[in-house]
Amino acid sequence: MAQADLEEDLESGGGFARFLFFVTPILFTVVLLAVLLTLFNMNFRATMIEFGSKIPIVRNFVPDPEGVEAAGDTEEDKAKKQAESTEATVKELKDQVAQKDAELEEANRQATAQEDKVKQLQAQLDAALTEAIEKEETAKDEAYQKEVKKLSQLYAQMSPSKAAAILEKLTIEETLQMLSLMNNESKVAILEKMDPAKAADISILLKDAKPADDMAIAALQSRLKKDAESSAQAAASTAGLDDKQLGQTFAGMSADAASKLIIQTHKISPDKALKILNAVDDGTRSKILAAMTKEDEELTAKILNKLVSK
Repeated sequence: MAQADLEEDLESGGGFARFLFFVTPILFTVVLLAVLLTLFNMNFRATMIEFGSKIPIVRNFVPDPEGVEAAGDTEEDKAKKQAESTEATVKELKDQVAQKDAELEEANRQATAQEDKVKQLQAQLDAALTEAIEKEETAKDEAYQKEVKKLSQLYAQMSPSKAAAILEKLTIEETLQMLSLMNNESKVAILEKMDPAKAADISILLKDAKPADDMAIAALQSRLKKDAESSAQAAASTAGLDDKQLGQTFAGMSADAASKLIIQTHKISPDKALKILNAVDDGTRSKILAAMTKEDEELTAKILNKLVSK
């Protein structure tokens, strides 16, 4: 009876009713399958969501396909992505290490360059100091040689007998140094007035010309040796004779000549200059000091101060 009524209703409803009668179960089945696949098949679900996101209005009600796709990744995909992420991280760390190594290498290169520059500047400084010291020593030597030459010229300007008397009190090396700077005429005149034995020794040495520096060193060494060998008793016994001879020699000179000679002697040996002034009498000393004041007032004041202090 019910079947008959249903068929009657379908016949009364026309073709559309019959269409719905057959299509509705099919649509229900399709929708049910779609729902089941969507729930239990993540790939299909992602496909359906991606398809729905392309439909206007409907896309407002479906989730983000990317999130669904990520959620639907398999364990293999996750492992692959994890490996890719790890590889990218390792690569980034390696790049950072390489960059740090490059920076460290550059820092070491700059440090080495700075060290080389410091060494170069130190070498330049040492060279400059050495050059300055050499120039200073050269200047001192030149000044010394200049003063020795002046003193030698003063001896040459004196009478040969007086010059010989003074030179005989010097060491052979000192006398040789003075005579080596004189012309032959002055040498001969002074040697004739000197002690024959000493004149002979000096004559032999004069023929073997030596550099001025060597003569200066030899003269200084001979003076030190002579002073070291002289005992206090010997000095005391010969002091009167030396002082007397020196006093007589400078007393016979003009005050101007004596003052120049004493000034030059003071530049080489201040003690000898004081010894000469102590050897002359008071009148001669006053004349010499007066003449010395005209030549070098400051030096005369220093010498006079030493004379008074003694």
